[in-house]
Amino acid sequence: MDSWIEEQLQMLSSVKDKDELIDGLFKSAKLLGFDYFAYGLQVSVPVTAPKVELINNYPDQWKELYHKNQYVNIDPTVQHGIQTTRPAIWSESLFSESRPLWEDANAHGLRYGWVQSTYGQKGVSGLLTLARSEDPLSNSELIKKTPLLVWFTQLAHLGLQDVFLSEMMPQAEITLTNRESEVIRWTADGKTSYEISVIVGIGERTVNFHLNNVMKKLNVTNKTAAAVQAVLLGLI
Repeated sequence: MDSWIEEQLQMLSSVKDKDELIDGLFKSAKLLGFDYFAYGLQVSVPVTAPKVELINNYPDQWKELYHKNQYVNIDPTVQHGIQTTRPAIWSESLFSESRPLWEDANAHGLRYGWVQSTYGQKGVSGLLTLARSEDPLSNSELIKKTPLLVWFTQLAHLGLQDVFLSEMMPQAEITLTNRESEVIRWTADGKTSYEISVIVGIGERTVNFHLNNVMKKLNVTNKTAAAVQAVLLGLI
């Protein structure tokens, strides 16, 4: 196990571009005994329409069918990933309320799978799916490979976040001064500018000056939106 982890860490640290990283992840999935690798990376901003980057080597016909039938809305693996970071194994019981999805996936060679979500800093989340056409996942295989699969989930998340985050969420590069962090933190607690000025010991105009700077940095038009984004981005 240690040698496998070391190899994957070396791969992630040495890749030069997005395509090289994705190719490396596909190969790692193969080494773990899976034909297919899929990863969905989602950022938290904007709140009403979070951006998602999807990467996979599924058959083209399956990708088209999944999109056409909007299976993402009934996919139990997606719902599982939203609710918990515990891994899940594909099974008929898991897909009991999504029979058409289950049957279509099987028909396209996606019969046995493993899924786990990850939640990282700055409101970035991910969902890893590994699947194959043959050989159910046995208890002995799971006992042996679960530590590797958990590690692989984290490695994939870190690598893909490094590649895509600045493009998907430029706000992730923003930093706040200590005073800006202080006033937006109190704002997130519902304090007015006057109340913050009393708590912090500065003038109300100075509080508003710092709040305006935060709003400009986050490209929002009011302090409520600024407070929400600051929390989601881990700035406070």
